[in-house]
Amino acid sequence: MAFDRENSLDFAGASEEWQRAMTLAPGNARVLRDYSQFAVQMGRTDAGIAGLRRAAVLDPLNAESYGFLSGALRSARRYDEALAAYQDGLSLRPKNDPLWAAYGALIYYALGDFEKMRTVCEGVGEAVKDLQDCLALAYHKLGRQADAETALARFKALEGNARAYGYATIYAQWGNVPKALEWLETALQLHDPLLINLKTDPLLDPLRNEPRFQAVMRELKVPQ
Repeated sequence: MAFDRENSLDFAGASEEWQRAMTLAPGNARVLRDYSQFAVQMGRTDAGIAGLRRAAVLDPLNAESYGFLSGALRSARRYDEALAAYQDGLSLRPKNDPLWAAYGALIYYALGDFEKMRTVCEGVGEAVKDLQDCLALAYHKLGRQADAETALARFKALEGNARAYGYATIYAQWGNVPKALEWLETALQLHDPLLINLKTDPLLDPLRNEPRFQAVMRELKVPQ
């Protein structure tokens, strides 16, 4: 789903637009895929996953069909199914594709296979510069905190405040709740489009009972 800074994060408005798109193009795999991903992000998990499975049937040679499905299954904490969907699409992507590596890395992280995550992240060659957030998570779990800190510093140097949401997820997983919440509030101020994942992102689970996290949810009017 495309966002601009002026109109991003209007979830109610986006829902209306997606419903209109589905009415106009009910058999279009891309529309179904994007609409279903949005449904999962808004917490309509079962319907969204069903739509994504149908999109994969309609467009079986499009790797994005499997990438979106694997992401939705990861959001539903159905990690073994997420890995299977990821592997279904793996042969359809160019070798060492950093975006596809990021899909897989987050699934391996959820499954607790941190060494495999590191291997996937480091295996993209020069594109590893785009996966410093992945390495910050993997190195931390592998007990390589100095390397994790270096990766996060590189990530920040490359992206600046534009990846505030990403920093929040890293600090949440590192157990630094105050810093995670600080970056999440920065993401809110910047209308970071990745906040669309706020309701379902497993990386933010350590924050969900925090009043400041719940305040961000209310500010965004995320559906309950």
